Amino acid sequence: MSEHAKILSVSRREVKYLISLPDRLYLLDALSRILVPDQYGGYNGYTVRSVYFDSMVNEDYRDKEEKADQKKRLRVRVYHPDDRKAKFELKRKSYGRELKESVIVTREDAERLLQRDYSVLLHYDSDTARYAYDLMTTRQYRPVSLIEYDRRAFIHPQFNTRVTMDNNLRCCEYSLDLFSHRLNFKSLMPADETILEIKYDRFLFRQIQEIVSRCDLGGKAPSKFGSSRSVLKEYYA
Repeated sequence: MSEHAKILSVSRREVKYLISLPDRLYLLDALSRILVPDQYGGYNGYTVRSVYFDSMVNEDYRDKEEKADQKKRLRVRVYHPDDRKAKFELKRKSYGRELKESVIVTREDAERLLQRDYSVLLHYDSDTARYAYDLMTTRQYRPVSLIEYDRRAFIHPQFNTRVTMDNNLRCCEYSLDLFSHRLNFKSLMPADETILEIKYDRFLFRQIQEIVSRCDLGGKAPSKFGSSRSVLKEYYA
């Protein structure tokens, strides 16, 4: 019997930058004056852990490397290894706009997804879950990488505004156990660098524009998904 799924769907524009530690500290102070922290971690932030999936021919990775106009990501995400729920997410980007659809799944179903049992998606009354099931079964998707990072996030209800700062990006090369407390991580970026992401719909507040304009935005933010799959870089170069 299908379970009524809790569906989260967000469509908005997204820009990314790589910023320095001084700019990070400046933004944390400045943004906290005009925005509020999101519901997951408050002012202290939180950890994000995700396992990504890709097809047998690595089509999502190749689309990223070839800078395709349309790209997608499929992942399962938690915020702590003891979480009893997880987010199964389908993220699609098309010409600078992002659509992210999430289905809240049980811990047990998340574990079955990691075992490539995608039939659990059919337990949820969700077009997103059914689409993902068809995609992942016909194109032979499998889990490919596990990443983790530390996040500070700010939001504003107007224009679907969200600003995140992610640092300490790391991956686990030898395990895809989303719920493990014992993982050996490899660092994927310097400790003094931060990925700044700004997401909004239609219009970005002038106050945010002015604050961010005082930062050095010349750095190109790395792809979290791409960075975790560095073993493929030489092959597809």
